[in-house]
Amino acid sequence: MWHKIDREKYCVVLDEPELYVDNKSRGRSGHMSHAMVEFAPDTFIDFNSNCSPVRCKGHSAFGWIEYRISNDAGKTYSEPRELPYSTEALLNGVYTISVEKAVTWKDGRIVAFCLRNDTLHPVCCEPWFTPMVVISYDGGESWSKPHEVSPYKGRIYDALERDGVIYMLQFANDGAVKFTGNKKEDIYKLFVSLDGGESFEERSDIPLDAIGRGYGSLLFDGQGRLHMYAYNINAEREMDHMVSDDLGFSWSSAGACYLEKGIRNPQTALIDGVYILHGRGEKEKGFVLYSSKDGYTWDEGVYLETEKKLCYYSNNIVLNDTDGGKYLLIQYSDAYDEARVNVMHMRLKITK
Repeated sequence: MWHKIDREKYCVVLDEPELYVDNKSRGRSGHMSHAMVEFAPDTFIDFNSNCSPVRCKGHSAFGWIEYRISNDAGKTYSEPRELPYSTEALLNGVYTISVEKAVTWKDGRIVAFCLRNDTLHPVCCEPWFTPMVVISYDGGESWSKPHEVSPYKGRIYDALERDGVIYMLQFANDGAVKFTGNKKEDIYKLFVSLDGGESFEERSDIPLDAIGRGYGSLLFDGQGRLHMYAYNINAEREMDHMVSDDLGFSWSSAGACYLEKGIRNPQTALIDGVYILHGRGEKEKGFVLYSSKDGYTWDEGVYLETEKKLCYYSNNIVLNDTDGGKYLLIQYSDAYDEARVNVMHMRLKITK
C-alpha cells in the first residue's frame, strides 16, 4: 500500500505507481493517447503514444501509436505493436494520430477513436480535423480502414458502451485558436452508434456554455443517469456538471462541482459504489485524485504527484482483482526530463 484515503464509509487504497512504458530508456516521449478497454474476460488493450522527445521538449503528439494486450487483467502484457493507421498517417506527412479513448461492443470488437492533427503545428494535438475510428474484429491482430465518425472538426474527449450503444463525446471546436471554447459555434456534442462503431449519429447538443471550456468525461451512475463533466479554464476549481435522465437525448445542469485542488483533463470512474475523479491539478500543478459517494459532491482531494509539469494526462479501466473483487487501473504520463514523459500504472481499490 502506497496511499490510503480514509472516508466515513469507505477507504481508497492506492498501490505504489509502476513504470509501464519506459520512454526515458529508449529516448522517446509519450504525449496523450492512454486509451484502455477490456474486450474479453480479463483481456484488454492498452494504448500509448511513441512521440518525439525533441519537438516541444516531448510535449507533442508527433509520432505514432503503440498498444499492448493483457490476457490476465493487467499482470502481464504482450510486446508492443504499432497501430497501422497511425504509422501510415505519419509517413504520409499529413496527420498525426492520437487515441485517447476506445470501447468494445457486444461481439468483442475494439473500436478505437482517432484524433487527426496537423503535422505542421508544433504540438501536433491541435488544431483538429474531423475524427475517425478504426475497428479490430480479432482482438487487435488486424484493423479496419479508418472512417469518419463526425462531420465536425474537434476532439473526442470520451467514449463508452452501454447496452449495445456506443456513446461518444466530442467538443466541436477545431482548436485553430486554442483548445478551449472561444467562439459561439463551439459546442459539446453527444454521438451514438447502434451498430458497433460502423456509423454514428448525433443524439444531442449539450447545453453548456462552452466558452473557456475544454476536456470532458462521460459516466453512467448506479441509477443509469448519464453524467458529463467539463473543465473551465477560467475557474479551475469549478468543474461543469451536466446530467441526462434519458440516455443523452436531453440534459440539465447539476451546477458546478467544487474541487479544492482544481482539475484539468478530468477522468472519472465508478468502482464498488464510489466515484473516482483524477486529472491534472489547478494551474497544471500535480496529479490529483478525488472521491465521491454520488458524483456531485467531491472530497478535498489528494495530490498523488505534486510537481508542476506538462504531464499527468490519464485514463482508467475497472478490472478483476486476484481476490475476487475489482480494482481500478489508472494510467498516466509522468515527466522524466522537462516535458518528456514515461507512462505509469497505478492500482486503486475500495475497501469498506
